[in-house]
Amino acid sequence: MTKPVLYLAPIQGITDCLYRNAYSRLFAGYDFAVTPFIKSCVVTRNTCTALRDLFPQRNDTRFGLIPQILSNTPSDFISMAKALFDLGYKTVNLNLGCPIKQIRNKRRGAGMLPYPAEIMRMLNTIMPAIPNQLSLKVRLGSENNREFIDLISLLNDLPLKDIIVHPRIGSQMYEGEVDLAAVAEILSLSKHPVIYSGDIDSPETFKRLANRFPDMSGWMIGRGGITNPFLPEQIKKLPSGTAQEKLNRFKSFHDELFDAFQKTLSRPALITGKMKGLWRYWAKSFTGGDKLFKAISRTRSVDKYLLLVKKYFDTNL
Repeated sequence: MTKPVLYLAPIQGITDCLYRNAYSRLFAGYDFAVTPFIKSCVVTRNTCTALRDLFPQRNDTRFGLIPQILSNTPSDFISMAKALFDLGYKTVNLNLGCPIKQIRNKRRGAGMLPYPAEIMRMLNTIMPAIPNQLSLKVRLGSENNREFIDLISLLNDLPLKDIIVHPRIGSQMYEGEVDLAAVAEILSLSKHPVIYSGDIDSPETFKRLANRFPDMSGWMIGRGGITNPFLPEQIKKLPSGTAQEKLNRFKSFHDELFDAFQKTLSRPALITGKMKGLWRYWAKSFTGGDKLFKAISRTRSVDKYLLLVKKYFDTNL
């Protein structure tokens, strides 16, 4: 039986190159990762820092990387896509799914979906002008769950690589139920490969979705895969080791990320801030994790943070 194609979701502030590299060295299961979005701009020598996280020398993963661009300006998108192609990226992703209100209000991300004419003008301008293949990441809409579905007939005439669908509207953020009826409709209407994204948090959830949507081309894992780094291995039925071996592997993952943040971030508060962002997810996987997270969230001291985590690991290892 063919194993499912799994994608690491783009999560701002979490799945940067440091996370991707450490994950790839210690875990398995993902085939691709869509990177957190970069805002489009005309790329010059002075703006190359916008692409810093995507420089090939900074990325060492066993899975393929697909840069995501947040843009509503064709000229900026074209410039950035070409620069990414020169860095070796044959596919780029246009973000039509970001639910953050400030971004939607600027007609970016999911905020573009109420304006199909603008989307089509942009796509018809950029697609002939870029050397990359183009993927889309979308929501069902900004405020209306028909906005993307009404766009599909227009998209079917374009040579898109695939469409990644998160079946919520932007104003929901990550709350409420995903709309699986809309997913079924999208699969029936779209001529492009469709990749599902949303609330895959266990092998059982994945199995239910895979049974319901056997024609899905791929599966994107977000918050569930940060909370449980072993989830892609579990979905693909890859060996993960004993409970003790898994805990040792998780500790190595933690230590590698912490060391990387220490080397790259200038202030202790930034280091502890990054670790707090990760423990917000990780704590859900551990007995007593909520208590540990509360203690971690109250400190800005690196030394105190390390003592808290060491005590926890010493108790459980």
